[in-house]
Amino acid sequence: MDHNLRPPQDLRNTEQSVGKNPNSRLWIFAGVIVVALLLVLLVLPKMVAGPVAKPILPAVVEQTPVVVQVPEPAIDNQTRKNAEQALQSFLRLQAQPELQNTEIWSADDWSAAQDTAADGDKAFGRENFTEAVNQYKLAKSQLQSILDDRDQILLEYLISGWRFLTDNALEDAREAFNLVLAMQADHQQAQLGLKQTAAREQVLELMQAGKQAEITDELQLAADAYTAALQLDLHYLAAEHGLKRVTLELEKRAFSDAMGLALQSLEQGEFSAADKALQQAAAISPDDLVLKETRQRLLTARKQLGLNRLRQQSQQLVIQEDWSGAAEKYRQAQAIDARAAFARTGLAQAEQRIKLHLQLDHYLTNPDRLFSNEPLENAGKLLDSNQNPPVAEPKLAGKLSRLEKAVQLAITPVDLLITSDSLTEVSIYKVGRQGMFAQKQLSLRPGKYTITGARKGYRDVLKVMDLKPAMRGQTISISSGEKF
Repeated sequence: MDHNLRPPQDLRNTEQSVGKNPNSRLWIFAGVIVVALLLVLLVLPKMVAGPVAKPILPAVVEQTPVVVQVPEPAIDNQTRKNAEQALQSFLRLQAQPELQNTEIWSADDWSAAQDTAADGDKAFGRENFTEAVNQYKLAKSQLQSILDDRDQILLEYLISGWRFLTDNALEDAREAFNLVLAMQADHQQAQLGLKQTAAREQVLELMQAGKQAEITDELQLAADAYTAALQLDLHYLAAEHGLKRVTLELEKRAFSDAMGLALQSLEQGEFSAADKALQQAAAISPDDLVLKETRQRLLTARKQLGLNRLRQQSQQLVIQEDWSGAAEKYRQAQAIDARAAFARTGLAQAEQRIKLHLQLDHYLTNPDRLFSNEPLENAGKLLDSNQNPPVAEPKLAGKLSRLEKAVQLAITPVDLLITSDSLTEVSIYKVGRQGMFAQKQLSLRPGKYTITGARKGYRDVLKVMDLKPAMRGQTISISSGEKF
């Protein structure tokens, strides 16, 4: 099978004869159907209807005898039907999506199949239905052969396109990729190849500019040219190799410049500038021995200065009782020198104070917690272990004083007056049964209490009383007055 590459536009402009046009066979088939319908409508009624009744004429008029025409011998309907079915089978295969644009990507084989089908049309027109069947079947076989070879044809076109592109044969590459797209419009590799083919001409110009810039030692211009070429064609190896070569030389020069600046800044005591230059050098060649030695010199020179500054800052934060800030400064000092004694002891104190303030804030932000036994007990222990706060920590002393007052309020009972109907059994959850009464005075610690009332034949009632500390005149009424 001939799969020579042919530009799609040449084939689209080629005029095909009527016999090669698939539509002509559709018209022939339609004509055959029309003729058959006319025969059924005109001849068949005469064959089955019988003689037509005549009107009664006067006796003197002689009756004209009815003349019945004998129909022509019928055409071999079965052979015709076979030919029509063979044509339909050919047309169904021809309409397969896989054979779309076959006149472009397999022009010779497509033309041969159309010629064979046209011969079948001619035989059908001569009513040589047996010959028409043979030609239509042969034409279908030719189309099937194209369909069977389709994947291999597509692969050959695709491989050819990439080979042509590699050799910079741009017209041949464009033609090959277009043939693939004629077979499969969404083929991603062919679309990519066509895009790269369109960009290759400009890529070659950029490559020439890059090579010339290298000759004149304008390395950045060369790198820009190679980069632009890769942006147009990411897979062009010559541009990739050129950019890598130029980039290595530029990095070598940049490393040398950065190290020179770092050493000069270090000698002048400009530690920030030296560090910045060393970072630039490390980004280029992080494992260079000279770089490592220079970094160690800078670290040693800056260590004592940094430790002194952090010591002063942490002391100021301790005075302000900003223990979180002080802890951060101590950690920074330890990052410079893990053996720094002031940082080690200072961090331990700061972390202890941070924990203590969190415990105090836990109760002070919600004093109602103290109305429960366990939190109240824990708060008392916290106060016992911090009875003498340092004079230099007024914030801590203030929190301890507020917590002590809150604990005192939490343990001081308050009066509660309960009124009822003397018929309801009153109980207080976690306090006990109170019996039936009209009113009753209790002394309870502040907090929330669940009070229930029960009476036989009546619905139980439940109320929650929130006893506030240091508040007088707190009352609640409870009775079961709703019958079942």
